[in-house]
Amino acid sequence: MFDIRLGRVLILNFEIKELSPKYVKGITAVAESLSAWFDADSHRRAIPIDLRHQDGFVALDSEQVIGFITLFVAEGRVNIGWMGVHPDYHHQGVGSALIGAAEDYCKQKGIEELATYTLGDSVAYEPYDSTRAFYYSLGFAIYQRSQTDNPGCPEEIKLKKAVD
Repeated sequence: MFDIRLGRVLILNFEIKELSPKYVKGITAVAESLSAWFDADSHRRAIPIDLRHQDGFVALDSEQVIGFITLFVAEGRVNIGWMGVHPDYHHQGVGSALIGAAEDYCKQKGIEELATYTLGDSVAYEPYDSTRAFYYSLGFAIYQRSQTDNPGCPEEIKLKKAVD
């Protein structure tokens, strides 16, 4: 259980739970609320398919999904497949708590790195400026940069961090 307080006033109380099929509808709703990050194909097709094959966690406020992270192992790292926090809950510690759960998952698996990829910084797009700033603030660093043929993501950066 996470209590986020401003002085003595409780501003957010949420918990992190393991991903399970009962949260798919709530995860899809969060993804739909993030149209600046996820296109229609993501929340209609890709995320529902990937949820069946990846591990992960959800952030819940009174049993309502307010954030999610999915994880898979590849190239000797735990990789973030999808991550999102409902806009009403941005900048309240939810994303950091989900990354913390992913770090614990790494430790349980005996894997020393957590990785993800995102839109590269050569593309001027504010939502992803915020995404990169979030990851950098948590200790992620770029380990690979590539150009792609995808017009929605002409440059991709891969980020990783050591998990202690």
